[in-house]
Amino acid sequence: MAERFGEGRVELVDALATPGAGLRWREDGRAALGCTVEGMLEQVRGLAADQDFAAIVVAYTVFHRPPHRDDLLGALLDGLRERFPVESTALVLADCYQSGQHYVEVDGAEVLANYPGVDALVRYEAEVTVPRLLEAYFEGIRPSGVHRGESPVLDELPFPAWSRVDLEAHDALCASVVADLGRPVWTFPIDGRTLPMVSSRGCPFTCIHCSSNPETPRGEPKKQRRYSEAKLRAYLQALKALGATRLECLDELINVNERHFDAFLDEVVTLDLRFDCPNGMRADYLLPRHLEAMKGRVNMLSVSAESGVQRVVTEVVRKQLDLGAIREAAQRAHAAEVPLMIHYMIGLPGETAEEVNGTLAFALDLWDEYQAWPAVQYATPLPGTELAAIAEERTGKKLPVLEDWGPYFQTAPSATSSVPRETLEAFMWTFQQRLAASQGPKKLIMNVTYVCNNHCTFCAVGTRTQLDGHPVRQREKLLEYRKQGVTMVDFDGGEPTLNPELIPLIKSARAMGYRRVNVTTNGRRCVYENYAAKLVNSGLTTLLFSVHGHDARTHAQQVGVAEAFQQTTDGIRNCLKYAPKGVELGMNITVTKGNHDKVDKLAQLCWDLGLRWMNIQFLTPFGRATSWVAPDTQKAADHAVEVMDAWAGKIRFQVINLPFCFMPKHRHLVQGDLAKLERHMVFVNNETVNLAEYLAERRVRKPVCETCPHACFCGGFYELDQVPEPPWLIAPEDLVRPLNDPRRHESVPAGFTDRVKKRLRDEGVDVV
Repeated sequence: MAERFGEGRVELVDALATPGAGLRWREDGRAALGCTVEGMLEQVRGLAADQDFAAIVVAYTVFHRPPHRDDLLGALLDGLRERFPVESTALVLADCYQSGQHYVEVDGAEVLANYPGVDALVRYEAEVTVPRLLEAYFEGIRPSGVHRGESPVLDELPFPAWSRVDLEAHDALCASVVADLGRPVWTFPIDGRTLPMVSSRGCPFTCIHCSSNPETPRGEPKKQRRYSEAKLRAYLQALKALGATRLECLDELINVNERHFDAFLDEVVTLDLRFDCPNGMRADYLLPRHLEAMKGRVNMLSVSAESGVQRVVTEVVRKQLDLGAIREAAQRAHAAEVPLMIHYMIGLPGETAEEVNGTLAFALDLWDEYQAWPAVQYATPLPGTELAAIAEERTGKKLPVLEDWGPYFQTAPSATSSVPRETLEAFMWTFQQRLAASQGPKKLIMNVTYVCNNHCTFCAVGTRTQLDGHPVRQREKLLEYRKQGVTMVDFDGGEPTLNPELIPLIKSARAMGYRRVNVTTNGRRCVYENYAAKLVNSGLTTLLFSVHGHDARTHAQQVGVAEAFQQTTDGIRNCLKYAPKGVELGMNITVTKGNHDKVDKLAQLCWDLGLRWMNIQFLTPFGRATSWVAPDTQKAADHAVEVMDAWAGKIRFQVINLPFCFMPKHRHLVQGDLAKLERHMVFVNNETVNLAEYLAERRVRKPVCETCPHACFCGGFYELDQVPEPPWLIAPEDLVRPLNDPRRHESVPAGFTDRVKKRLRDEGVDVV
């Protein structure tokens, strides 16, 4: 505009590039970014100390909550009008829309009604229309009302006037935002000198949820306009000359034209610039050479699948995309070491619960296999989109225009969904739990022995040869996983306290840098005070006691030893007596046919002993556990719920090995099998398994799972056999074999599942 009206006649005030501008938090919890309203007014007053401005143009965006009055914008406009009266100054709001924003289509007259001091509003693109209005104003025609912005030819536009922006102040603002928000990871960083840019406008595709191309009259084909190659290269060179180190490319779809994208990447590489495209790219237009050029330059590559079910993509979203291209993009990006984010929606019209599960399963599959981050959000109908029209048709009501679309867009199901709101929320909750579990801290579970002084009816390792693990090999395993970044280890058994190397192993683990060390024990050896004191002061951080009955008779029926109850409870008291501050003690119970109706009494025992943490475990079909010792699962779950409700706030509970559907109102307490995705178990013979995969060997899915909102975080139902698992035969010489010895897996369970047998035979292992 400066070039249009002459140097010196146009001034620019940028709230994001003012010395001292930063991030402030308002009393209502909202963030305010940039210069204060009073600071902006002071700058404008200073620039116009000797004369009034003929016209003032203020940028207006979707972030100003159209059509509602934004208090900060309103205060700025009121302050401008107070200083510059109507008689001397025209006041114009301009959308400054280019592309890529989630545009909220509203009645422009409603916007103007909320800002009575404003003369005119320019919708959509403003570069052509605003200068024309001002030219007419200088000829005596005052701007008024709502104007539809004319779309410019991009090559005819001058580059943005960055020379009029205080870039050092802009850099300082970005740095302060990063520091004040305290985010350890930024998907799209604003480090160094990060500058925004747009090389194209619009999108030729017609997805129902998208608000792109609002400047295109309804019924006309959507198009994309792009800089010519020469203009694009010159633009990038100009940004580099300004000291740019990273570009935030706000194109709605930068890679829809191959020649354009090739030219962009070629120049970015030549200029050694980093860049990100927050609005995403088309996965089916990504070529291997593009990914190679992006390696090390893109912090996060973003593409959109919208759904993981082809019918929904094609018939509902009407996105012209084969989901095979999404999988191929994930595979290629992973191979090229380019981080990838894939966008999905749930809650679309006509989408079934089974299809929601299909999307979540597809998203998690690509995350597990290729580390393609799944960005799942609710389908939100923005005014002006076809999705909004569908929602209004479904409900028979006009959708409300919200004051703030940001939180709603992220967190709330809408009227578009064919799935009930509560069910959709359960889908999202479960997905988030599953995603967190698959990226959380890794844990090692080490069976230090299969020797045990109890004979539990349900023991998962009770059919294995009773041998201690070899201390040298187990230390090697600890070191191997510590080098991989693992900082949590559980020592289990058998009964780990019967291994004389347990305490030395705990000390070795802490010396290696393991921050959390747990031991699960029946506690009987802790009846000896000296041992109890040594154990709780060995460096462990948590100690869990296995107690399966509230009295000697019930406990003995589960563990097969008459004196076990007295020794276990005395051992717990000894450990509580000597435990240093910071060591947490708790109780594990396994629910069986003999104790499932006595969990209330076990909770009372837990409290009376002085423990404030109780894990309620359901049976796993390994070892001795069979259908003969299993209670009715729903009855046992219902009783457990009653107990947890009664003791809520006093004892911390976790429920283990139970599908979510048995406790729908207590799902936050249920620890699904898939939470063990990052846990590895080391057997006594040093064989290692992924715990979630190992447990999944005995899980089965039923028809009810297809529409269950917890399916993505649940392995299904356990099917228990009527007879114990056949013996695991372990040869003592296998315990001492070097970890890289191919023969170290020769000791395997007889009668293991057919799939595992086949895998072992394929590896050349003899199955006993």
